[in-house]
Amino acid sequence: MSSAVARGVETKRLTRAWGVVRSESLKLWSLRPPRFIVVLMFLLPIVLATVRVLFVPLIVGTDLNTDGTSILFESISVGALPLAVLSATLGLIAITSEYTDDSLAASLAAVPSRVMLIVAKTVPSIGLSAISTAAGTAVAGWMASITLTSRGYTVPGLDRSAELLISVVAGAACFAVLGVAFGALARSAVSAAIFFVGIILLMPSTLFYLGGSWVPRLAELLPASALQALTTRAPAEPFALEGTLASELEPFTGFVVLVSGAALLLVVAIAIFVRRSVHLEVSRKVRASRASRSTVGAAGAARGLSFAGVVRSEALKAFTLPSSRWLLALSAGAMVFLAWRWALARIPADILVSPITAWDLTSQTFDEQMTAIAGGLALSQFFIAAFGATIATSDFATGNIRPALAAVPLRGWMLAAKTGIAVTSAMAVGAIALLLAAIVATPIQQDQGFPATLSASIVWISIAKGTIALGLVAALGCGVGMIARSASGALFALATIFVVVSTLTSQMERITVDTPLVWLTNIGRVFPSGRDAAETLGPNTFQPWFQYGNILQLPPGASMVALFLWAAGSLAIAWVLFRRRGV
Repeated sequence: MSSAVARGVETKRLTRAWGVVRSESLKLWSLRPPRFIVVLMFLLPIVLATVRVLFVPLIVGTDLNTDGTSILFESISVGALPLAVLSATLGLIAITSEYTDDSLAASLAAVPSRVMLIVAKTVPSIGLSAISTAAGTAVAGWMASITLTSRGYTVPGLDRSAELLISVVAGAACFAVLGVAFGALARSAVSAAIFFVGIILLMPSTLFYLGGSWVPRLAELLPASALQALTTRAPAEPFALEGTLASELEPFTGFVVLVSGAALLLVVAIAIFVRRSVHLEVSRKVRASRASRSTVGAAGAARGLSFAGVVRSEALKAFTLPSSRWLLALSAGAMVFLAWRWALARIPADILVSPITAWDLTSQTFDEQMTAIAGGLALSQFFIAAFGATIATSDFATGNIRPALAAVPLRGWMLAAKTGIAVTSAMAVGAIALLLAAIVATPIQQDQGFPATLSASIVWISIAKGTIALGLVAALGCGVGMIARSASGALFALATIFVVVSTLTSQMERITVDTPLVWLTNIGRVFPSGRDAAETLGPNTFQPWFQYGNILQLPPGASMVALFLWAAGSLAIAWVLFRRRGV
């Protein structure tokens, strides 16, 4: 009898757990962004594989190498990184969508076991990402195999291709777990997205920028490097984040690193989530938000409507957000720290070929000072863009958008005020940080043997161009945030614009060079970059617009114009949508 009772209890537990998983799956699928992400995850590997094999030459005679193994493997793995990022986005949405109103409180009331709730959110995230990745990648591999075979190439057996496909699917599933873990740890869509983008996409290139013998060993433990090792099979070329080196780990080692890291982070997230008073905190935020609505409307009516008052109100809202202050501080700290590290790592004897002339040293000093001052924008531009997106989406995230529009019926004024606060704050902090970077780097460069001075024209030109570039990046972030109306959506869109596209562009450059599809690579070249916009060409230096193989390379002035057009275009689209959308 006791064994029958035990089996009945166990069956009841399993049924209840399945009901929770099913409920969370339906909840995730009912949201529009996950459905869009699933479709994108199916189509993206097909498109990338098509581009990879479309212009593979036809085998005629014996002049060409007929082994198509590397081409097939690259067709299967070319989408590994963007698919992983999309999978992580699914995980983030699954958990952070609860941090609005009282939805998390209601979920905890229905499912008191917080461990079960986190696991139930993880399972559908893994399932959706794995199914869509497997389907899209399988179709991509099949199309690539058929194309290569029809053009006279030999392809590896199905077992090797299936092994690589499973590796891509496993990488996407692990990143879905990472997304859930980051969301549970941060308790905020903004913080979770920033942590994820910083650790996954920005930290590898930052580590290599710092230099040091310890960097490769540490970088290989990061998820992006482990994913690269997992989805690379010789003789195919691995994907690599811009500014980083290829991982030296074996595929199985990369799998172990990625799985253990995802599992460890999820366990830590569950342990912290269980101990937090999430219910009370969410309820308190909701009560404060609702209490402020009548106050905002009454205060706006009492003061009367003026643009100066709108700007003052938006400034107070912006700088009461802890994330705004943190993002500005991180941006400034990144610029100063990277300038110090760059100046410390560069010596004329390691760069120039003997005998070193005065002209060579002067020209190199020009480049060194410019890079030390403006190089930090490669990292800080994302923080500044996130700052603009945070300001734009703060009212949507707290539920105060309706009372805010009741107080300020002119939506154009509100968008202009938010953009003005984001741009002026970014430019002010950027100018101070760039000046500090120059002050820190110049004495070190002098000690290293460069004739660097603070009075050099390139110092002030770099500070001015860097300040303008940061202002435009903040405007772009504000525009993207107002279009997305979601902090997590805006931050992942910005990560795609500033990081993922550049990585895909570097991968596609080798594939599309001297082919009619080179325009795909060139499209990636016109994406915005604050770092490129802040650069200055040296004296008597000419940079052609098109490099070898018709690859576009924008000069610094054109990069600044492209950044301006991106910022202006995003704000124009945001203004049109903000006026027409309901709230």
